[in-house]
Amino acid sequence: MLLVLASLLGAMPIQDTARAERPVPGASFALNLGIARTGVSLGNSRRWNGFRFNLRDADVRTVSGVSLTLWKAGQGRNREATFSGFSVGLVGPEAGRLRGINIGAVGVLAHRDMIGMNLGGGALFSEGSMRGLNVSGLGTVSLGRTTGITVAGLGVFSRGGIVGATAAPLAVVSQGDVIGLTIGGLGIASGGDLKGISIGGLGVYAKGKIAGITLAPLGIIGRDQILGLNISAITVSGTGRVGGLTVAGLVVSSRDVVEGIAISAYRVDTPRLLGLSVAPYNRIREEQRGITIGLINSARSLHGLQIGLINHAGNNPAGLRWLPLLNFHP
Repeated sequence: MLLVLASLLGAMPIQDTARAERPVPGASFALNLGIARTGVSLGNSRRWNGFRFNLRDADVRTVSGVSLTLWKAGQGRNREATFSGFSVGLVGPEAGRLRGINIGAVGVLAHRDMIGMNLGGGALFSEGSMRGLNVSGLGTVSLGRTTGITVAGLGVFSRGGIVGATAAPLAVVSQGDVIGLTIGGLGIASGGDLKGISIGGLGVYAKGKIAGITLAPLGIIGRDQILGLNISAITVSGTGRVGGLTVAGLVVSSRDVVEGIAISAYRVDTPRLLGLSVAPYNRIREEQRGITIGLINSARSLHGLQIGLINHAGNNPAGLRWLPLLNFHP
């Protein structure tokens, strides 16, 4: 669905000749009323400033001002065009570069980039970057970086990263970093870092670092560090350091270290703990430096305090390794 615009802005090329311009074989004419390519143009004028109305664009170069088109551009024949100002299409404006306000009932397509206010009834699609206010009824796709305020009726995808405020009922997905306020109705997935305020309706995943405020009912999963305020009804799990205030309904885990305050309704599981851990089962597989509070507390090497029914410190003398209520090692 996110690629609907690319298929709609398709074939049936037409050509034109504009008055005082080199003709394009087989094209319709343009009636230009103005001086020095400035004024009112009716037809497929290739270069124009002012008001321009055309049924279907083909081989346009530059248009500045107000551009209205009824149908999709000829296939592959508007890739070098630059539209600046106010561009509106019954199907949608298509150009290499779009600047200003761009509105399409079906969508908006830029072969290089689009900058400004971009509104698509169906989709927004840019083969390069997308900057500004981006709103689509279905989906937004950028093969470059997406920057600004981006809202889609279904989902948002960006290959080059997302910066700003982004929201979609299904998902926000990027192969690059995602930075800012990000809301995904089902989830958020980042191929790079995820920074800022991130809210996933089900889950949040990042291949890079997660930092800031992160909320997700099912899980927060990071292949790198997870830092800041992290809250999940089920799990917060990081390959790298998990630090800050971390709260999970079932498990807080890290393959490296948990730092700060970790709270879980079932288990905190990590090789190293630096700080405070509160859970029925605190499993510190290597070194604990800080305090654990729970029913069962276990650390291979304790440097701090354990408070619970059963407390195990592997580096204490033999008779003091397993103790009820409290266990301590400096």
